[in-house]
Amino acid sequence: MGMIKKLLKNRYLVIVGIFLVLGVSVFFLSEKEPNMDNFQAPGRDWSSPKKVEDYFVERLRMTPEEASGIRSKHGVDGMVNLRINDKTTLDALIGNLYYYGFVRDQDALRYALEHTKDSTPSNNAIVIDKNRTIDLNSEYRISENMDVWQIADILLNRPSGHFTFDEYNYFFMP
Repeated sequence: MGMIKKLLKNRYLVIVGIFLVLGVSVFFLSEKEPNMDNFQAPGRDWSSPKKVEDYFVERLRMTPEEASGIRSKHGVDGMVNLRINDKTTLDALIGNLYYYGFVRDQDALRYALEHTKDSTPSNNAIVIDKNRTIDLNSEYRISENMDVWQIADILLNRPSGHFTFDEYNYFFMP
């Protein structure tokens, strides 16, 4: 009888040990930093499913010529306005920035958002975590020449303006 109790006791220790090792492994893997190349600015020539100029043609009904030249006008500095309305989710925001070639990798942007200080927390916001938020009903000036750390800082700390509603529901504006 003593031998059976000893085997059962050892079996429980082995099971607890396995779960402990698995838990620690999952924790460290989830905190793993994405590939450092993915943090770099993609540049306007980065291959992506669509470019913001495509968005201007499809949604804003610009001509292709007008869309391709809009960011070279005086005062625009190659940037666009990213508009975050009250229906925008974090996944949609990250996915759209990747889809239109503003970031190389979605996980790199998410990592940067989770590890950039937010000095302007808001209640009307997309919540990254308890210390980080992206203001809703706001505009942000971004370009493909910014790395994910710069974009994260802009999204968390530097809206270029706020609006009360967006009747057209645009995501990008020239």
